[in-house]
Amino acid sequence: MAKIAWILGGGTGIGAALAKELIDRGWTVAISGRRMEPLRDLAHSYGARPYPLDVTDAAAAATVTRQIVADLGRIDLMVFSVATKAVTKTAVYDHATFEMVIDTNLLGAMRVIDPVVTQMRAQGGGEIAIVASVAGYFGLPRSAAYSAGKAALIALAQTMKTELARDDIAVRLISPGFVRTEFTARNAFPMPFLMEADEAGRRIADGLLHSRRFEIAFPLRFVLTLKLVRMLPYPIFFALMRRLLPKG
Repeated sequence: MAKIAWILGGGTGIGAALAKELIDRGWTVAISGRRMEPLRDLAHSYGARPYPLDVTDAAAAATVTRQIVADLGRIDLMVFSVATKAVTKTAVYDHATFEMVIDTNLLGAMRVIDPVVTQMRAQGGGEIAIVASVAGYFGLPRSAAYSAGKAALIALAQTMKTELARDDIAVRLISPGFVRTEFTARNAFPMPFLMEADEAGRRIADGLLHSRRFEIAFPLRFVLTLKLVRMLPYPIFFALMRRLLPKG
């Protein structure tokens, strides 16, 4: 019997690439997102099962979870790959921007994780994968809300990994570098080691299906560089961060 995956943010970008990979490998894949058109396109071209959802709506998240289980029987794997961001002016920390980013990237995950954990406990186990980012390894200038939200997702995944093991619910952390998508197309700065979405989807699928490691992070050279930066003494770290600030 085919296993069932539910990918949030599955209509475009990394989520869509992962959906295609899993379908090619024999999975039945439900996909969710706010925009119906890309969900329909992937359903038509690849046979994904579309379930529109805005993750800022807790009631809708619970309803869609129940609907997927009613239609497909269970959820073996849930992947949260939803993200929004806002590049702010230097040293501006307006509440509205933070509220919008955190409400989607962090609280959006919680609105889905809560009913999914309940379902996985009832069915005897499952797997949850949270797509964070290497941007969550440390605070990046002009990306305070995005980096803070992704750092919180990393901490959340670490906590869940420990707490849910007793329920036979595996938890994975996915930390991609720069991937060519609609999301990164808005970046107005160099993106080292830029990767195509299809390659990212393949790497994530391989990591989920053929390894047991907690963190699936890539590309390796970029990941190791950033983890080294994270370990620098603060005087050196902050001197390096100041170089990333816009001039003037």
